[in-house]
Amino acid sequence: MAAPSHRAPDPATQPSGAAAAWSAAAVTVPHAVGLGLLAFAPLAGDYSLAALALWSAALPGLLLTLLAPRAGVVYAPTTVVALLFAAVLATAHGAAPALGLSARQVLAVSGATVALAFVFQWLLGVLRLASVARFLPISVTHGFAAGVGLSMVLGQVRNGFGAGAAAPWDAQLGWHALAAVAVVGLAWWLRGRWPRMPGLLTAVAVVALAVALAGFWGAGLGAVFVPAVQPSAFAWPPLPDWRGIPWMALAQQQGSALVVLALLMALVNSLEILVFNQELELDHGLRGDANLALRRESLLGALCGLACMIPASTSASRSRIVLAQAGTSRDAPRWHAAIMLGVAITGPWWLHWVPMACLAGGLVLAGLMQVPGLMWSLGYARRSRVTWAQSWLVALVFAVMGGVGALVAGLVVATFVLLHDSAATVLRHVRLDGELRSRRLRRAGSDTWLAPRMNQVAVFELQGVMSFGVAAHLAEQVRMLLQPRHRWVILDAGRVPAWDSTALAQLRALVRDLGQQGIAAAVAALDPLAAEHAGEQVRAFADLDRALEWAEAGIMAQRPIEQRPARPERDLLGEIGEGVPRAAADALMALLEPLDVPAHGVVFRAGDTDHDLLVVKSGHITLVTLWPPDKGLRLATVGPGMAFGEMAFLNGAARSACAGAERGPAHLVRLSRAHFDAWARQYPEAALTVMNNLAQIGARRLAVTTRQLRAVLE
Repeated sequence: MAAPSHRAPDPATQPSGAAAAWSAAAVTVPHAVGLGLLAFAPLAGDYSLAALALWSAALPGLLLTLLAPRAGVVYAPTTVVALLFAAVLATAHGAAPALGLSARQVLAVSGATVALAFVFQWLLGVLRLASVARFLPISVTHGFAAGVGLSMVLGQVRNGFGAGAAAPWDAQLGWHALAAVAVVGLAWWLRGRWPRMPGLLTAVAVVALAVALAGFWGAGLGAVFVPAVQPSAFAWPPLPDWRGIPWMALAQQQGSALVVLALLMALVNSLEILVFNQELELDHGLRGDANLALRRESLLGALCGLACMIPASTSASRSRIVLAQAGTSRDAPRWHAAIMLGVAITGPWWLHWVPMACLAGGLVLAGLMQVPGLMWSLGYARRSRVTWAQSWLVALVFAVMGGVGALVAGLVVATFVLLHDSAATVLRHVRLDGELRSRRLRRAGSDTWLAPRMNQVAVFELQGVMSFGVAAHLAEQVRMLLQPRHRWVILDAGRVPAWDSTALAQLRALVRDLGQQGIAAAVAALDPLAAEHAGEQVRAFADLDRALEWAEAGIMAQRPIEQRPARPERDLLGEIGEGVPRAAADALMALLEPLDVPAHGVVFRAGDTDHDLLVVKSGHITLVTLWPPDKGLRLATVGPGMAFGEMAFLNGAARSACAGAERGPAHLVRLSRAHFDAWARQYPEAALTVMNNLAQIGARRLAVTTRQLRAVLE
């Protein structure tokens, strides 16, 4: 296909709209007429098949072209709608003897079912199916397209290539098969030799002429081939008869089958329209509302269905011909509709000269062309074996079991692909070497002991919806990735929107199995409802930071007692007093003011203007962006011997965060800047040591923040 152009076509380099329309109509004529004859075949004994097929091939597309015009888009009966129309008519015709339906009443029943299908399609447009269809895996969309094509091919084989479904396997069937294969081969050769030549129509005409000449010259073939239709005069299509139809009896006998066919017609036709609309936007720059296209085509489709014509729809194959030859022309679709109208008017005078085998060959070629090219590619089969196999699975189910079976198979495949992809991506990040740390700040000695032992903690960040299969895959991956040194496992569920009960059962089993191996496991950010159903055996934390603090506390508990620094009760200065001479330290401690903070009490809030430095004597203080902590972001937690509030103490600025006792009461000491300045004048060298300690504290905390930021960005 020629490269798409977003500009108006250049007349010097591209054919006119009329020429492009003729190339498209050369495919539409044998395709649409052949499908029409196939669809209306059960009524051959009652009405002119030529009138039924020809007007269905022309009028619906003409109406859409006039009332819903789109540049470069050709409207015509599509394969899937025509085949499902044939199934609807065959179902209604099969119920006619038992219900006493006339041929015109069969048309009415078929028309009502097809109208219902396009009501379903209209609802899909209202519900904005286009926003959902993009999530269908390509294996399902390819499988549906290929299934329709294979159904066309098998349908012609079962129909004896136009000789009739009950035709024996004799010489007549052999001649029909030979003519059909000749049409396919000649059209394929012409298409490869002259891509812009109407190869299919030319092939049908050449083979039909050869059959006619053979019969004229007395070769005995004239009586062998079944004509497409019997000779007939010009006629309008018959109108349906809506009177006296036993709708209740029909619903009890065939209602479910007809509704399923209607739903399948709506789904598959809508999917084809939506996929082609995406192609128009991506390849040709023709932006449009795909849901609006669904609704517009549905209204006219329902009208044509009630008139017992095969509704037209966006024809992707013929539109591609127009777009390749004339670009986004507005004239080509109108010329195409005019050509089809001329075919409908003149068809009764020449259609009976065309053997049904020639149209059968056209349908076989159309069916083969309906199968996406990638599915015939051995290279694609090797590169994407699973997707290729899934596509053929859906296609074969469609061809063997019909559209309903294919719909079920497609949904199963789509679900399988979704679950498989979810399982494949369930682990968003895996951190096995202790890269992550909590915001719990510790004194230099403790932090030095803890840092090299953090590789005992494995953190798994999860994502996606957790179902049984996904959770089972997760458990397998966790067990496989863990190493002998790991003693703590944290599953970060902050990106998991939902858990089902089977996934929670897998989670409990994983926690139990890890516990039996001496590995403590916890889940961070597990939503409250899931945490309630997970049970008490699953340790849950509000967020990853608190889960990391839990693991760090476990590691710190392993520290030998003899390596733990002694913290005498009278050492109130903590980390800011390290290296300060005893006399100066005693003088500074005399200036400290005790401060008791009750559980959930606040020390200061963001914006406060006090400049005191605070040191934790016992308990823990949490620094957050907003108090209470569950409404803000946790910045740090400090414990005994650690100072906080140093920024305001050093630069005199307002407090930039809130501080308070989150878990239980805390006991602090307070050092005002005025008292410190007075002490510094008396002990200048000791004051320099304190300021140096504060600088080191700030540097360590900045390093912690940098490490946490790097972990988030990775």
